[in-house]
Amino acid sequence: MAGISVSKISLMVWFVVCIGVETASVTNDKEKVIFILADGLRWDRFGQALPNFIKMEENGVKADWLNGVFMTMTIPSTFSIATGLYPESHGAVHNLFFNATSGEKSPSFMATMNYTEWFDTGAEPIWVTTILQGGKAGTILYTGSNVPIKGVQPTKNIPINLSGSCFGLPMGDRIDTALSWMTDEDFDIVVIYFNLPDFNLHSYGTEDQRTFDTLHEVDEAIGYLFDRIDEEGLTDIVNVIIASDHGHINSEVGKHVLLYDYINSSDVEFIVADYGPCFQLNPIEGKQDEVYTTLKSAHPALTVYKKEELPERYHYGNNERVLDIFGCVDPGWHLHTTIQGNDTFLISDHGYDNKWMVMKSSFYAQGPHFKKNHRATPFESVDIYSMICEILSLHPAPNNGSRERYEAIFAITGAANRSVSATVPICVFLFITSMSLFM
Repeated sequence: MAGISVSKISLMVWFVVCIGVETASVTNDKEKVIFILADGLRWDRFGQALPNFIKMEENGVKADWLNGVFMTMTIPSTFSIATGLYPESHGAVHNLFFNATSGEKSPSFMATMNYTEWFDTGAEPIWVTTILQGGKAGTILYTGSNVPIKGVQPTKNIPINLSGSCFGLPMGDRIDTALSWMTDEDFDIVVIYFNLPDFNLHSYGTEDQRTFDTLHEVDEAIGYLFDRIDEEGLTDIVNVIIASDHGHINSEVGKHVLLYDYINSSDVEFIVADYGPCFQLNPIEGKQDEVYTTLKSAHPALTVYKKEELPERYHYGNNERVLDIFGCVDPGWHLHTTIQGNDTFLISDHGYDNKWMVMKSSFYAQGPHFKKNHRATPFESVDIYSMICEILSLHPAPNNGSRERYEAIFAITGAANRSVSATVPICVFLFITSMSLFM
């Protein structure tokens, strides 16, 4: 043994085992995240008592409300949640892809999901951050997941198709898929999009029983999720976060602002309108001031800005994609360029100024990282990205989130998972001290 005693060998073995056991413990018990985006779930749940959401309040965290980004459309809002960036920073500034230089415009929400250039602008969604740092991440029908971003696509993905038939996939099936990825393939995070209640809100409004029935379907899916987590023995490692992108408000019949009642379409070089309560346009050369001045005073329910006048609180105007003149109508109003005889109108809508309470969204969280029965003060939807990074012990990409706004919801402070950093120094100290006894 060349002068090394049995006692010293025993101490060496003990030291190696000490580190090995702790390291294995960290690996096996690392926390995971299931994030669900429930499209259109307003902060007040439209007055519905949803038992599984109430259980989440009792067993976890509920924010009074979540401050979503402007504009309160699905693609800008959900991509802000995924990246932690305001729309002016991530660039997906509308539900429709458009390029004013080329004149190209996406024909639909679903088609926009396949325009790589709309999303791959330097922003880094949470699944890309996870994969770049050695983890596994899955996405189910989530904004931006159809295309490579920074050359990275999700480890596994259920994509959004052009027909929209993908949204018929039952919520329970989405949950089963997510959990299979976690249990069978050790995924760190799965990001899931629920198109409900938004789809039915648009069709039936905020006060219709069919909308209420949909809300209870979402609630039942959340109950099913926690049952499945319990069955799989994942309760101690999976953190469930549920948020929404925006609220909803009924649009009143007959309350329309029609842009071409005030300006000539021939004075417009490029326009994005007839989609939600906001418009943006570039006038033809020489008509900029006339178009702006006319629209500025066109209607008391219409607020119009030059791009450079957009309020700083919007975090929207500082992007080259935003057009020269921008405007929105007040909540409850419709905005169109003109009305054709066969036009139909949404009964409830979103996209309005994010200052209105009817546009505020929801946040719930439950799991080992979160306090129990904790009511959180409102924070920002852009905070969720860095929140998830902390839970997964990831280094976040540059983002607009602020830990100060949400840190009070955590039951665990500092690093998200148990770390060898605290145990290893103790092992080293005891090892050196013990060895010195035999020297």
